[in-house]
Amino acid sequence: MKLSVCIIYGINEGPFMGRPLVRALEQAGFTIAANPTQADVILAHSGGCFLIPQPNRAKLIVQVGIAYWPHKLWLASTVRKVYREGKLYFRQHRLREWAHKWLYHVRYSSLSTALRMLRSRPINQPWNSTQPQVIVRNHHDVYCSPEIYKVAFRGPRTFLSLPGEHDDCWEHPEPYVRLIQSLL
Repeated sequence: MKLSVCIIYGINEGPFMGRPLVRALEQAGFTIAANPTQADVILAHSGGCFLIPQPNRAKLIVQVGIAYWPHKLWLASTVRKVYREGKLYFRQHRLREWAHKWLYHVRYSSLSTALRMLRSRPINQPWNSTQPQVIVRNHHDVYCSPEIYKVAFRGPRTFLSLPGEHDDCWEHPEPYVRLIQSLL
């Protein structure tokens, strides 16, 4: 029986950005679930970590790039992200792809989703359940503090660090798929 994975996107994200990850998961033998409460694996990214529903039946919850950095303004992080990505895409002669990515960020922006994420941020909310979870922070993540491992989570957590930027799971999904496979 194939295991199912549900992707919970963060603010300003959606299926267009997740296409490479979905393809990699399907090639690895997973099915993609639309309902996170019924999925075997939940992979949440950024602000989507605050939308993990309770209860759920997930055997594995992977949170990538939790949008948690106390005393750092979200807008300042976003400016830094745009600048760093712009430089990277420019060096790789991919400015057109970078522009498309940001157009989709704008397309997926939703005030109601942002407000739901903000309401779920306190430490006692469902994203901080007692279920075992894996927290992934990329080396150059402008939204996830390197001190995330010091947060007093309620349940058991495994903390991992992977190379790359905040959105690396969308462009380079293979390490994330291998991680899920190795943990199941």
